[in-house]
Amino acid sequence: MVTVYKDPTQFQFDKTNTDSVVLGLDLGTNCGYAIGLVRPCGDVDVEPWSMGIWDLSTGRYDTGNLGFLRLRRFLAEVHPTIVYYEDVKYTPEEALTRYNAARILARAATSSELIGAFKQTLCMWCEDNGAACTGIPIGTIKRLATGRGNANKEDMIRACNEKFRTNFDPETYTTTGADNVADAAFVLLAGIAELPPVVGR
Repeated sequence: MVTVYKDPTQFQFDKTNTDSVVLGLDLGTNCGYAIGLVRPCGDVDVEPWSMGIWDLSTGRYDTGNLGFLRLRRFLAEVHPTIVYYEDVKYTPEEALTRYNAARILARAATSSELIGAFKQTLCMWCEDNGAACTGIPIGTIKRLATGRGNANKEDMIRACNEKFRTNFDPETYTTTGADNVADAAFVLLAGIAELPPVVGR
């Protein structure tokens, strides 16, 4: 049974041993994460696993940099050997027309700037701390989880429940952020499956 935490600093493991900490991330203000361990022999130990959400949002009176500082704090606490993240490409939920183009482009620009800033913060931390950092395409993640590269959020949550024995409600993901946790879990699995040389397998 996967342990689900809201705060990844609650995840306890022996930092003095020789296991490598592997981290999967779904970057965003509600940052989904999944943590696994790789043994010195290269075997991936799926127990203990931890997954949850790390809040990178900022409030009305917060400075704009607070979310990025929280991400750095998260990384410093977990101190991964390798990080896999969902390589997001923005896709509008509606067809682009002359009537909605300005609204869609404004949303795309805002999303791209934020995700790009989180990605740069992540990559800079990894570079400074000797950790590998690799993006995984969304289609690869969805195919691993469901067999289809265009699976929706509900499908991903159901796949997470089946694979990791979580009990997320697919109907309430907009308030719980379960879709971000599910994505992060399969980001981690996809990274380990497709990039075995990086983790010594």
